[in-house]
Amino acid sequence: MDVVDAVLQRQTVTHRGGPVDFEIPVSAYPCNSGRLLLISPGSGELKDGRHDRWRKLALHLQELGLCATVTYNAPRPDFEVQLEWEAYSYRGASWNRILIESVCHVAEWALDRSTGLCGSEAPAICMAGFSSGGSAVGAVAYRYPLVEQLLLLSSYDSVGDPFYEGISLFTGDIFMGYGSQDPPAGMLAYVISVGPLSARSMVGRPVPDCDHRFSGADNSRALVKAVYWALGHDDSFPNPAGAPQLYE
Repeated sequence: MDVVDAVLQRQTVTHRGGPVDFEIPVSAYPCNSGRLLLISPGSGELKDGRHDRWRKLALHLQELGLCATVTYNAPRPDFEVQLEWEAYSYRGASWNRILIESVCHVAEWALDRSTGLCGSEAPAICMAGFSSGGSAVGAVAYRYPLVEQLLLLSSYDSVGDPFYEGISLFTGDIFMGYGSQDPPAGMLAYVISVGPLSARSMVGRPVPDCDHRFSGADNSRALVKAVYWALGHDDSFPNPAGAPQLYE
């Protein structure tokens, strides 16, 4: 099946205004569906994901004809320069800032090519994020009117205030999936459900016997079901039955 690979060359600044160059590797899986899924991986994950889970998922969705998928990864933190107010940095720049900027760069790259990727100039978009990736997409989804769904998996409020500000302004549908063995992600789902929201709907569902990483074969199937759920293809999440296994 077709895959489009690219490396985006981008620049950000340090807190003192100095320039920092960074790269964002991107893979897109075209599907003439009029729909785009943008996946923002967790901290340290490459665009294909652990055990190639995001690549396998994207190929599966492409084969189903359900949506075109775009995966990417921001640069990993370098641990060489620590900012007093953040746990991670990249060459002296805020890693949280780079996470947020990376989502925006990839979304704009995909929108510029949406006709070739999914056959529509104005596609329906679902933004999905895992762990810190969920925090990043939650911070920016409201900026893009074509984003209809937001899928947050094992998500923490990693990027801080921009996440809470962004999620409160998002007007589409929010789906949150988290492991029963991942209390911080479950707590965040609760906080979002009772906080100020502009969203059309918000639903959170726990996955039994599941940790933060969605470890294990059944939880890999539940991960697929979560995407089905957000895209309106199948509402049986977290039941793993009927979904392909992504890893053991």
